[in-house]
Amino acid sequence: MKFKTILTMAVVVLCSAACSDEKELPAVADIAGSYEGYTLAGCAYFQNTCVTDETVTVTGNADGTANVTFTSGSWGEFSIPNAQMSESGGTYTLMGSGQTKMGMGGNVSSYDCTYTAVIESREKAQMRFKVSGVMGGLTIDFTTGEVPADLLLAGTWEGYTNVGCTYFQNRYTDDESLKMTANSDETLSVVFESATWGTFKVDKATIKKNGDNYTFTGEGTVSMGMGDNVKDYAFTMTGESNAAKDDYSIAFNVPAVMGGLTITLLPGKAPAASES
Repeated sequence: MKFKTILTMAVVVLCSAACSDEKELPAVADIAGSYEGYTLAGCAYFQNTCVTDETVTVTGNADGTANVTFTSGSWGEFSIPNAQMSESGGTYTLMGSGQTKMGMGGNVSSYDCTYTAVIESREKAQMRFKVSGVMGGLTIDFTTGEVPADLLLAGTWEGYTNVGCTYFQNRYTDDESLKMTANSDETLSVVFESATWGTFKVDKATIKKNGDNYTFTGEGTVSMGMGDNVKDYAFTMTGESNAAKDDYSIAFNVPAVMGGLTITLLPGKAPAASES
């Protein structure tokens, strides 16, 4: 009788431990939900193209795998039907493959894609979508949270310039552009190369968020002149833009040239009554 009692107690303990272990096993439900953040995309033709307000959704399947969907106005519709999940130390890893529908206008095609994710929480997750058959290999990195200002503002800005000084005002030039590159310290390097006004370079422009807009400032030197009479002049740069980068003003001011020369880059085309 004592042996039966001990055996019964052992079975109860083992069953309880098994039930306890089963309750502690990680499940897709632990990470299911919508993830809000931004994407950085790169391929053979461009790098670090940033898109804000992106959403990735993770749901659980009956077999314990995850279904991942990502619909982007810029990158198409991604579907990963059976992503495998693992967990270590509270960090979840997802891996899977599926398809995406991408294209422009009515010319939309389906492409194979792969997916990986490292998820610590709903607020801290990184995911990668790779499409080898598009643009020499397209990689889209999704990160939760608000996009850093330097990554948001990086890229090529195209528009026209409005130039003024002591001797003239509102001299316009179309088809101007500048390039901003994110540094590793949350600043921007800026290069504005104009056939008319010279090349302006800012090594470190600082950024501040002002409500829904961003302001940035910097300084540098520019070589200006005619023929052999070329000199270096100090300039300051000031700018403001919305997050979409379609409403902005970026001004370069050179105090020692023509009584104070200001070159302002603006979006779109110059006014119809432009002066060449």
